[in-house]
Amino acid sequence: MEQVSESRTTAERAALGQSIETGVEVGEGFEVGKHSSSPNKYFATAARFGLIAALLLLIAVFGFLKPAQFLTVANLKSTVALAAPLLVLAIGLTVPLSMGEFDLSITNSAQLSGAVIMSLVSVVGMNWGLAVLIDLLGAIVVGGIIGFIIVRSGVNAFIVTLGAGTFMAGIEFGIAHGATIFNGIPLSYIKIGTGYLWGIPISTLVGLAFALLIWLVMERTVVGRRMRAIGGNSEAARLSGVRVDQLRAVGFIIAAIAGVVTAVLFTSASSSYYPNALGAEMLPAYAACFLGTTVFRANLFEVTGTIVGVAFLATIQDGLIMVGVSSWLAQVVQGSVLIVAVVGSKAASRRLG
Repeated sequence: MEQVSESRTTAERAALGQSIETGVEVGEGFEVGKHSSSPNKYFATAARFGLIAALLLLIAVFGFLKPAQFLTVANLKSTVALAAPLLVLAIGLTVPLSMGEFDLSITNSAQLSGAVIMSLVSVVGMNWGLAVLIDLLGAIVVGGIIGFIIVRSGVNAFIVTLGAGTFMAGIEFGIAHGATIFNGIPLSYIKIGTGYLWGIPISTLVGLAFALLIWLVMERTVVGRRMRAIGGNSEAARLSGVRVDQLRAVGFIIAAIAGVVTAVLFTSASSSYYPNALGAEMLPAYAACFLGTTVFRANLFEVTGTIVGVAFLATIQDGLIMVGVSSWLAQVVQGSVLIVAVVGSKAASRRLG
């Protein structure tokens, strides 16, 4: 009996390992290939594409209210350019979230990167490409240290990244002394945030390129499928041979890299660094990620869903400002939409069973 039980366990682990390698199945965190009844099938489709329908409805409403301002190519370019830093932040968060981890240090990391890059360029007089490279290497090291502490200590990532974020905020203040840095910024650097290529904002192209890269990793590589397996059931993934701790650490490194890219986009667009510039972007970034779980594949953090979430939030913000709604009311609307969307997705998942 013991031999039969052991053989069965080995077979189950092998099957799970095959599922992780191929991404075909299985359990939480994977798409389950089962047929549903016709009513549930239609309900699932409606739930999956509800946010996209709401986005199109928003565009129609704001286009009707302010057609001469909202429905223009100039407004579209402005909106996607302004949304680029948020897109990169949200995509960076999508990776650890897909493994069930929260990173509360990502905006502090981005702000610290902004302070480092601008100080090296403006104060030291360093070439901006070299400054970005130095900061990128530093961010990779810091992200790796954060990941190492989390996986080795067993302390919740929520607590560790909260402490790391506070630590980085102190380092940021020590570097910039709370001052705005704007002198001596090269025009070639500023063009990253303000220039155009093929008629498209360069910042938007950078954001989409980053999103494409992460999408390829998450959807077309074994590493990405293993990360998703960790989010579904980390212990089962570990038993199947996945290096859970290493991949969790990699998730925080990717988030740190996203912070660097965000800092470049933001400081180049504003031609400066100023304290706490990205502090308000934390909640919208998480909101975009959670909104993304309501589309395409319900309850899964994925790049395409996050992109839709960012587009939805950017459209709301742009439209409400254009019709003259107060900023406080715009925040109320965004928060309400997030709650309704996520609660609705959860209810839909329960109904589909």
